[in-house]
Amino acid sequence: MLYNESDPRIKSLNEYLNSLSSEEIEEQNEKQKQEDDEQFKGLKESLEKGLCYYCGYPLFHFSVRKPCLHWLLNPKGFKKRHFPLLYEIKGFHEIQAYLRWVANAKVPLKNINNLREEMNPSKVIEETIKYENLEWSFSCSKNDIEGHQNSHEGNSPHYHFQMKVNNLPMINFNGYHVPFNDKDSFAFAVKDNRFTKIKAGHAHGVGMQEFFDNFSPEEIINNAQGGKIIDEENAAVRFSTIIIADKGTTISGDELADLMEKSRRTKVPMAKLARKIKNVSINTIVYPSPSIPEIAKRNKNRGRGNN
Repeated sequence: MLYNESDPRIKSLNEYLNSLSSEEIEEQNEKQKQEDDEQFKGLKESLEKGLCYYCGYPLFHFSVRKPCLHWLLNPKGFKKRHFPLLYEIKGFHEIQAYLRWVANAKVPLKNINNLREEMNPSKVIEETIKYENLEWSFSCSKNDIEGHQNSHEGNSPHYHFQMKVNNLPMINFNGYHVPFNDKDSFAFAVKDNRFTKIKAGHAHGVGMQEFFDNFSPEEIINNAQGGKIIDEENAAVRFSTIIIADKGTTISGDELADLMEKSRRTKVPMAKLARKIKNVSINTIVYPSPSIPEIAKRNKNRGRGNN
């Protein structure tokens, strides 16, 4: 836990939030949403133009005097030794949010793997993000977030970061014990529901886990059309559908063939079209697409469960 539960700032902010009416809360939420929408749109447009949304320089620009998040897009001149210049001014949540936005600017969801079922149980944070030929991974164990006591390195709360270019490591997990900062402390307090009227969320930085947390299988099936979610290259999820005829009835092979052809043509999943078949029971399993990146593991050569 990075924050102090008795921190007077938590109490003060909760008192302020509780003094607001539901209308005022809704107004602030809508204002924040509009700001997020505008910033994400600006970031996408800047990426398309080859510019950094935050500093305004071309994405290939690099200067040790001007640390910027776009360094993580690997401009010429950026080296592992420069990474501390960036994390000294940008916390974990700022770096994570930027990389998630960059990944989602091209294809939503499928390039951010933070699936809980694929995480090492000993980790508090473990995810991998991809964008073009770049891959970034975060890892933080329970010991990392508490800080390694009586240790020369990593004795304060920290995480580990890996960056790959063309599948080759540029920054290794063991390269740095990256410290969390005060903004991270606040963000963790939000995630732990320490504020009565603030909920954690990623808006345009949603990863695979948030997607499954916020949408039921029924909602995913109903909205899975238009190609983005089921085509082979950009699939975020896949469906496995079993159709069983009711007792005493049969399924028309021609009807199934027609629906399969329609699914290929319209990009509407068979799981949705099959509802038109009468006298059958339908069971659909929604699962992550095999095309999402594998979560990178620390010290993989020493076993999946090690730190």
